[in-house]
Amino acid sequence: MPNPTPNDIRRQVLKDRGITSFKPKKRQRHLQAVPKPTINPRLKTPLMKYFELVKGQPIEELLLCGSLSHVAKVLDNEVDVSTISKWIKKLRLRYTKDNLPDCEGCGRKGPACESGVCYILVELGLYDLLLLKKEEMFNG
Repeated sequence: MPNPTPNDIRRQVLKDRGITSFKPKKRQRHLQAVPKPTINPRLKTPLMKYFELVKGQPIEELLLCGSLSHVAKVLDNEVDVSTISKWIKKLRLRYTKDNLPDCEGCGRKGPACESGVCYILVELGLYDLLLLKKEEMFNG
């Protein structure tokens, strides 16, 4: 087994702390927090766990990486788009008024959270759910 390089060690430490690094532009480094998965492992099917092992990413990230057809291509067209849609629904990855993000164990927690602004909803562009989340945080 080859010795890990300093970059490999850096990537592993950042990943363990919930941060990924990426380079959108040349010579510029940005750090972005990655949400900790809050999905109950019992909800995952054996096929989902298989894809996690093969692709090396949590199934939540794979399912939300693009459109249903893009996700099917990422999963090597081994799963039908209707199954992918059912998985997203089963794991509650679509946010609606009945399914708002859980603040418990959220990896995107920041100063705006105290005022009722959810970073996850803002990043997904679900601005109409922000008011509902704010009411839930302060009234619930």
